[in-house]
Amino acid sequence: MLATVCQPSEEASMDPARTTWVVAFDARQARFFVEPARSGPLREIRELRMSATEEERGAGGLQRATVHSRAGAGRSAAGDRNLAHAAEARFLRRVATRLMVAGGRGDFDHLALMGPPHALGALRKALPAGVAARVEVTDPHARVHEDADAMRQILREARAHAWRAESA
Repeated sequence: MLATVCQPSEEASMDPARTTWVVAFDARQARFFVEPARSGPLREIRELRMSATEEERGAGGLQRATVHSRAGAGRSAAGDRNLAHAAEARFLRRVATRLMVAGGRGDFDHLALMGPPHALGALRKALPAGVAARVEVTDPHARVHEDADAMRQILREARAHAWRAESA
């Protein structure tokens, strides 16, 4: 299992009373779990569950523009844009906004982000700096269908992997 750490502060690793939110997501949905005390049980925050809207889902595939040369018969494709990635980015910007609002209210101290690599990169890019600084650990795997007990174990393993990587 591959996980990366995002430099949690020394204070954070010593205070077990800090609240961590675990966000499991992909291009179409996001689920939020809360860990009120480090290594304690996780509970899903069902009212925060998010699904991409029809607009955010968009059409898949690539959109290509064809450029015709004024001289000669040549053509070239330009401006390739993956519409599925653009739709994913729109949805994950909405997830980032939800995290920004919750973080501003003090709902969590740390974040654990778990999603497929491309979605993980898109969400990290969309996070404001203040929220991104709270990311304790990431896990580049699709975890959106896992239950709270499985997420707790995955979080423990991700933290252990990150700790080993930091110690090396």
